[in-house]
Amino acid sequence: MITVMVKRPHEEAFALQVNNIDDVKELVGGDYELLTDDRLDGISLLVNEELRGIEANNFPITTDGYRDWVYGPCVFVLANGTSLTEADMEKVNQYLASQL
Repeated sequence: MITVMVKRPHEEAFALQVNNIDDVKELVGGDYELLTDDRLDGISLLVNEELRGIEANNFPITTDGYRDWVYGPCVFVLANGTSLTEADMEKVNQYLASQL
């Protein structure tokens, strides 16, 4: 079990413990893609790219200097596959607050 953060459109992010990949698929609504943001070193974003243009916009990300939007639910995980710490979760919350 690992601790992740979940961000759904128009909702606050929250911490959640997941048991396996199936839990993540359920959270994002299907198969997921791994994204990164230049401002979140060591933290990855898992999203369902099939929701692009269908689900409401969630928030923008910047990858390699290019800006794009995250659509639908997003799960934040540590790139090394371990649980997010309190400091990591605060970093994600600050990151999301800066997107408003």
